[in-house]
Amino acid sequence: MRRGFTLIELSVVLVIIGLLIGGVLVGRDLIKSSEIRAQISQIEKFNAATNTFRIKYNALPGDMKESEAHGFGLFRVSCSYVGYYGYGDNNGIITQGNGAVTSPPARTHLAGESFMFFRQLTDASLIEGKYGMGLNCGAESGVIAASGVGAFLPPAKIGTNGFIEANSPGDKKNYFILATVNGFIGAGGVGTGSNPITANEAYQIDLKTDNGLPDSGNIIAIDGSQDLSQFSTWTTVSAVAGCVSSGAYALNPGTTQSCSLRFKFQ
Repeated sequence: MRRGFTLIELSVVLVIIGLLIGGVLVGRDLIKSSEIRAQISQIEKFNAATNTFRIKYNALPGDMKESEAHGFGLFRVSCSYVGYYGYGDNNGIITQGNGAVTSPPARTHLAGESFMFFRQLTDASLIEGKYGMGLNCGAESGVIAASGVGAFLPPAKIGTNGFIEANSPGDKKNYFILATVNGFIGAGGVGTGSNPITANEAYQIDLKTDNGLPDSGNIIAIDGSQDLSQFSTWTTVSAVAGCVSSGAYALNPGTTQSCSLRFKFQ
């Protein structure tokens, strides 16, 4: 005679399978929640470091005048770029500078104060890690592959190949940007960029620290795959395809990495 499973045994097996599946899903959610909390904490730490720097040195990181940075032992532009807009002009705005020897590339333009920002925070021992140690006298880099970006910008705590940079979109306000950076092409430029996080992740970050809306408040959705040096996608939220729909984060299905974010300095 062949003996099969009883209904009770089958029920026990199904319950165990259900518990395993539930545990996996709960574990995945816990990991994602932890990543979101870590990302929020990272931006808060950078805000705190920036405010401490401003109080201590009476200037923003990267924006400090060359003579003052030299006196404090901080990285500064020490060659012919001294005096150029965006190379330590102390105007209160983190800008990329216009003294570069080549034209701005058609991607996120990282030169001048954007590069000096994290270097000076590093020099002041206000953040963990060391960034921008390979900058030249003009606060620019040579050609850097994706594997070398982390030597200049802090890696984000969430998403795929995400990094944090500091810049201004031309509205006289400063922001931290969370976007993917795939390498520098020289003269401080970024070769390519993309979006590191999903709409769901962007929404959770926005909701927990701001108003949960992609086009208002201190956190704004942007498209990291576009030309951020032109600033158009920083303010035109409708251009962030796959991330924003009808003035809200596109949460369904929300699994495509289609979002980058900018965080207003606090």
